[in-house]
Amino acid sequence: MKRITLSLLAATFTIAIAQSPAYAQDATCQAIGTMLEERAKIVERINALGTSDVDPRQACRLFRSLDENGTKVGEFLDENQAWCQIPADFVSGFKEDQTRVASVRTEACNAAAQINRLERQAREQQQQGNAFGGPGLTGQFPIPRGAL
Repeated sequence: MKRITLSLLAATFTIAIAQSPAYAQDATCQAIGTMLEERAKIVERINALGTSDVDPRQACRLFRSLDENGTKVGEFLDENQAWCQIPADFVSGFKEDQTRVASVRTEACNAAAQINRLERQAREQQQQGNAFGGPGLTGQFPIPRGAL
């Protein structure tokens, strides 16, 4: 009988703690950890691109993901800064970083769009048979017919 009572008391205590404001605060505040881990993984993938001969299309996708993550983290910080006791220095530094990320994303995506446009134009010209104003890059040059 004592074991059942102790088990019931322990279960009641666990439920009371799970519903307490401190537990709710802990669960809410831990959510930022997951978002920041995701952000770190995206940054690792960006760093893996290197610094030379980076494909802007790939950089655009990664910086778009980083920007989306930053938006989520920024919203979390705005809503939960006081509740989770997040220092104002961290919030302001994060917002500055997010501004730089958005700027780099815009540059990378503009470069990617320009590359896509130029490739599309080159394909269209090649299909029309007048790439570079001639018969294309087939290596064949027609010999004029008729009297020379």
